[in-house]
Amino acid sequence: MPELLVLEHTDAAGPSAFTEVLEDRTSLVPWRSVDVPAGEALPDHLDEVAGLLVLGGTMSAVDPRTHGWMPRELGLLEQAVANEVPVFGVCLGAQLLGEALGGDVRRRAVPEVGYLALTRTAAGREDEVVAGWPDGARAAFVHEDEVRTLPPGAVTLLTGSDGDAAWRLGSALAVQFHPEVTGDQLAGWLDNGLLDHILERAGTDPAVFAGEARRRERFVVPLGRALFGRFVDGPVRERVAAIEG
Repeated sequence: MPELLVLEHTDAAGPSAFTEVLEDRTSLVPWRSVDVPAGEALPDHLDEVAGLLVLGGTMSAVDPRTHGWMPRELGLLEQAVANEVPVFGVCLGAQLLGEALGGDVRRRAVPEVGYLALTRTAAGREDEVVAGWPDGARAAFVHEDEVRTLPPGAVTLLTGSDGDAAWRLGSALAVQFHPEVTGDQLAGWLDNGLLDHILERAGTDPAVFAGEARRRERFVVPLGRALFGRFVDGPVRERVAAIEG
């Protein structure tokens, strides 16, 4: 039976707001999480994989060799795109896609932290997932690495950060922001000190960032769910139909 795999890299960065989307669509496609750093098995083949959601994490993808699990995940992502399996990469997940597909991941001079207004490019207005994004709507950014040079053939879909906020290459959609994050999840990251070094380098007050997250939550969370919902209702649904065909 086709299934959607959620690749997780840390307990603190689960599917969060996306869980509602996943649970609402189990009649279309069941889903399960895979803790990649813990050594949980990745699929040997993609025949029954309807899609991949690749989440964030605190580790860096600048040098994948420093993480024993990372090269095998990169291999899976490369294989998925080669076989037209839909992939949705978030923050670290976007960077892993960039690395897997021939892009260049680098550390920023200053981390990017805050809620930034995003605008669709011409390609974004034609993209089946990103076309529904309202120009000027804000999204949460908190990262110190990014895909500095996109993989060959990739196209930018959303702009607004000083890098590429969202891009596509074939079946892969990468977003550098966090459409899945809720106020509670962000508060947990802050309470556990997971973002201390990033916020310190960015010169961002944690309390101010947390307060902004609470104020914007009722606007940004529905937008994030809708974005991911279009991914499941579009490319993943098509993949399920092809598998069951």
